[in-house]
Amino acid sequence: MNLAFNLANIHNNMTGTNPSVGCLVCKNDKILSYGVTGVGGSPHAEYSALLNLKKSNNLDCYVSLEPCHHQGKNPPCTKSIINKNVKSLYYSDIDNDPRVQGKGLEFLQNNKIKISKISNVYKKNFYAIYNDFSKNFFPKVYAKIATTKNYYSFVKNRPQITNSYSKKLTHILRSEINAILIGVNTHNKDNPLLNCRINGLNLLSPARFIIDPNLRINRNSKLIMSAKKIKTYIFYSDKNNNKINYLKNKNIYPIYLPLNKNKHMDCKEILVTIGLLGYKNVLIEGGYNTIKRFIDLNLIDIFYFFKNNEVISKKTSHSFKNIYMLLEKKFKNKNKLQQVNLKDNTLTVFQK
Repeated sequence: MNLAFNLANIHNNMTGTNPSVGCLVCKNDKILSYGVTGVGGSPHAEYSALLNLKKSNNLDCYVSLEPCHHQGKNPPCTKSIINKNVKSLYYSDIDNDPRVQGKGLEFLQNNKIKISKISNVYKKNFYAIYNDFSKNFFPKVYAKIATTKNYYSFVKNRPQITNSYSKKLTHILRSEINAILIGVNTHNKDNPLLNCRINGLNLLSPARFIIDPNLRINRNSKLIMSAKKIKTYIFYSDKNNNKINYLKNKNIYPIYLPLNKNKHMDCKEILVTIGLLGYKNVLIEGGYNTIKRFIDLNLIDIFYFFKNNEVISKKTSHSFKNIYMLLEKKFKNKNKLQQVNLKDNTLTVFQK
């Protein structure tokens, strides 16, 4: 089982909306085959481990998570297990996905496969985020901002104000989350791609969500032009059919949400919608107003605050000093506050 978790850990945070699972097939205590959930979520670990094995007797199967028992993008792993005459299945954790939740184990047991649980001694919380999401479909929320030493997020004639170490860390973070969220002002000002630009990880770019109540998004932006390659959604309130049809023709998925009494979209409703679409975590890279609304509602679990070592005198952007002070107040657990030096940049990680 330890080895099954070691396998699962290879693709941890790289399997999209699916959990990363490790699987070993053994006979007489000898390993015959093994598999891990593929990058992006396919194929499943059990399918990979069993695919090239001939039918045999007395096979033992070890999996880090209960095998799935539903038809999705991948076939049910339980059927692969039965088709190869597995005698015993050893698992560590129940899959809390409502489509599974013990149904996989029950199906295997009804087909005369011996089921045994082995306690997870590898890492007790390995599937904690995945299982929590499967219970309530509310994504884990990350946020990130980069500022100067005196808390300004914009330096004239400089599209990016952090160094190469901070940039790489940001792209690694993007590769490990399912969705990224910004407001339309950030989109129109920065014209970002919001993808992962590290060789080997570029296929792990997150789905992109833009909050744009009045559909003010600049046409032909980098984000719109790349929507065929990366799934892109826009939250809107203004029912302008011409703009909506334009976005649909560009492969963008418009999602209607009404404004609340404060003339804003409800932040919780945005997150619930992202969760119901299957995205189990989301990174907010918005501007001051977007980030502050999510902080005020206590919706952010982990905040990455990058600072360079420059002090600028010309105030060409919002000061994020009160955001930093607000984070210090809300994230009071100093044991979970980390500070990392990235050459001439500093990263402070606030964590609940």
